[in-house]
Amino acid sequence: MNRMKVGEEEKTKTYTALVWTQKAIEKEDITFINDIKDLTLDQKTPLRVLHRRTLAIRQRVIHSMNARYKDSHHFYLGLKTQAGTYIKEFVHGDFGRTKPNLCQLLKTDADILELDVEVGKCSL
Repeated sequence: MNRMKVGEEEKTKTYTALVWTQKAIEKEDITFINDIKDLTLDQKTPLRVLHRRTLAIRQRVIHSMNARYKDSHHFYLGLKTQAGTYIKEFVHGDFGRTKPNLCQLLKTDADILELDVEVGKCSL
């Protein structure tokens, strides 16, 4: 198990999410999101996995975000994150268990409607 965990902190994953927001999205919101780099999160073990994982606070990094407007209450969010980051909880905040979260950053309620993990090349 120790050999599998070597380098885990440096691994990254890339995601694309469809996000809904309660308030209308404006051009300034998209620009604001796109300008965020290397955002450090404190994530408590999410409620949805608490029954199978120990309660802990884990620091994770979102290296970059790329927002693309869809309509007044939806946008696509591209994320490059440290492996192990809970993406759904970053978007909706998980009742304050992830700080900062997208709801805090945009000052509105937000939720994730779709989430895709980008598949990278695997070398053997």
